[in-house]
Amino acid sequence: MEVVAVEADRVRMRLAPPQWLRADDGADEICSGVLYSLADSAAGLAVFAAAQELSPIATLDLRMDYLRPATIDRALLAIAGCLHITDEVAFVRCEIFSEGKAQPVATGSATFMRNTPGQRFKTFNEQEDGT
Repeated sequence: MEVVAVEADRVRMRLAPPQWLRADDGADEICSGVLYSLADSAAGLAVFAAAQELSPIATLDLRMDYLRPATIDRALLAIAGCLHITDEVAFVRCEIFSEGKAQPVATGSATFMRNTPGQRFKTFNEQEDGT
């Protein structure tokens, strides 16, 4: 997965699927779990972008609608946007497209818990300072 852009509360990620991500041997379609993982990653990054901080999050719910097959011959592009964010919860919408196509192959709605217990992330500057 490659981060293409992060703008305010929107994220674009791209995945050029290797052949081993096929749904079945000889199939032209990508395994649906790949789309799920891409949506979860893009949606989580959208939460960080909207919050403007790196604090622990956890996926509470991710509902996916698979609209049409995603074929192995085209890269996938996920576009996720944070719809609403509070101190505890974030709500995100994600669409996944086959590169070059106008209609999404899948859409997702996700809810994330924010500021969950666990190790906090260090920013690049904090890592260099040793703090």
